[in-house]
Amino acid sequence: MIFRLTGDGLPATISEVAPRTERPSASSPRLSATEVAAWVERARRGDAEAFRQLFHAHVVAVHRVVRRMVGARPEVDDLVQTAFVEAFRSLASFRGDALFSTWLTRIAVRVSWRSRQRARTTVTELAAGDVAEPAANTPGPERVTAARQTLLLVEALLDELRPKRRAAFVLHVLEGYSMDEVAAILSTSTSAVKVRVHDARRHIERRLKQRPELAAALEGTGGTQ
Repeated sequence: MIFRLTGDGLPATISEVAPRTERPSASSPRLSATEVAAWVERARRGDAEAFRQLFHAHVVAVHRVVRRMVGARPEVDDLVQTAFVEAFRSLASFRGDALFSTWLTRIAVRVSWRSRQRARTTVTELAAGDVAEPAANTPGPERVTAARQTLLLVEALLDELRPKRRAAFVLHVLEGYSMDEVAAILSTSTSAVKVRVHDARRHIERRLKQRPELAAALEGTGGTQ
């Protein structure tokens, strides 16, 4: 898919991004907080290069969050684009009292929630034949296939969670945000986040006890962490 971050009042910030199957390349440039702040200030003035730099620096993380929030759905790339378009259109509201990445993640979560509400997706049931045998510790197509299968299994577990629990679990356990940061992203209290993460963990642990073969498959790739 080609990303063209354009729209009313927005310059063309990216001419092309290579097609993606599962996730963007992990080779996004790393910018310091000072550099991000400078690019944000330039983007507010309509600098196309600033939009491009901010997009490239954050697209991997945003793609990962959206994928973990909605699962392996065809519109993941479109949702990523929507998150960036909304963010760039809302730069005037970014006050800098949080990291730009945190603010951007909040928008990505909101876009993901809207998508799930529209889709009214049903809970994914883990069929008995869904679990692949653990692959040998040697590189090859079997390991690649098993890794992809495990990713689908993790997403199936996440899809069983209520939206707020899923968001808290994804952001804290999988993305590594602190409880306070997750609370800021989700516009809720830290105590509420702790409860949601705890409930999500209990649900996943209960499902793993019910499906020991699933637990074995996940353990082979580092679990849900």
